[in-house]
Amino acid sequence: MFLLLVATLLRFWRLGEPPKQFFDEIYYARTAQEYLTGRPIYEWTHPPLSKLLVAGSVRLFGFTPWGWRFASALAGVLGVAALYALGCAVLRDPRKGLTVAALGSWDGLLLVESRIAKPEIFLLLFCTAASAAWWTGLRTRRPGWYLAAGLCAGAAVATKWTGLTSVGVLLVASLLAWRRGDLAVPGVNFAALLLLPAIPYTASYLPHLLRGETLGDLVRLHENMYRYHSSLVATHPYASRWWSWPLLLRPMWYHYEAHSGIMTGIFAVGNPAVWWAILPAVGFVAWRMARGSHPADPFILAGFLLSYLPYAFIGRLLFIYHMLPALPFAYLAIAEALDGVERRMGREWRRAYLLLVALVFAFQLPILVAYPMPARWLRWWIWMPTWV
Repeated sequence: MFLLLVATLLRFWRLGEPPKQFFDEIYYARTAQEYLTGRPIYEWTHPPLSKLLVAGSVRLFGFTPWGWRFASALAGVLGVAALYALGCAVLRDPRKGLTVAALGSWDGLLLVESRIAKPEIFLLLFCTAASAAWWTGLRTRRPGWYLAAGLCAGAAVATKWTGLTSVGVLLVASLLAWRRGDLAVPGVNFAALLLLPAIPYTASYLPHLLRGETLGDLVRLHENMYRYHSSLVATHPYASRWWSWPLLLRPMWYHYEAHSGIMTGIFAVGNPAVWWAILPAVGFVAWRMARGSHPADPFILAGFLLSYLPYAFIGRLLFIYHMLPALPFAYLAIAEALDGVERRMGREWRRAYLLLVALVFAFQLPILVAYPMPARWLRWWIWMPTWV
């Protein structure tokens, strides 16, 4: 509960700063207001669910920075809770679940994405919730959780098409569990994953129908969406290649201003103590899986690879935040690697690592939340030449 309280405070603290739209908020906050006012939709390149959720918070709090960021902040808090549930369900240990939640709570990129009106934090929440629900169903043998998993996976797809990876990951996990004989009521499970995602996806387009659009209009919209993403040739100074993301070679400055020697900045950067541990931890899980002693390992490895490696085959503009759906599996891998270290070297090593993660996060905090700092201090946060 303490970790969730801290995560809540950090996601809502100074949520109105900067007091204007920044980065992709110029698209998503505007589109949220257009859903409410009935004007033509400006941002149509992704499914509407995240924009509708932002519109809901704008309806509650007005078209203000707090209003268009509230839904993201709430999703960020729920995402930490979902990470805890996922860790407990997959690793069968509340202590490991707390480790997974702590890694997400103290990851700078997740905090930044929780404080901006754009789709990524919603995608992370729904993907994580889908996996947590599926594993809860597997552990408790209650098929209702499979239905929840299918609906959450559909919400992920209704946020961004890349949410389809959550369906793929759970189908792979279902096939593996079925082969082991662990899958209760497999018919319900597979039907939930193959059919139920269509419900939230279809429902997310109901506002379009209520605005007078026809089914033919929606078909053309989807054709245009596919065309846009398959043919995008734009450039951006903070674009980065998929292989560079775990190395943190090219994070993004979402916002930077300096006046009279004082700066405010929002740096979309992962916690180096977490991100630089991802590939070694995934390698550990792969090595251990080859020995066949841990049934959760295939899920962790398949989830990470299916959420991450497809970007190797995507030629369009990519950014570091595209790695977010792979992060829950990375946190699971790190938690398992820490368990291996603890067994060999003692519990104090886990504590030391988590303390390091917390200290690095605290050090980065001013440039995650646009806290005013002397501009000359910026050099202390630039750890690589590629970070500017």
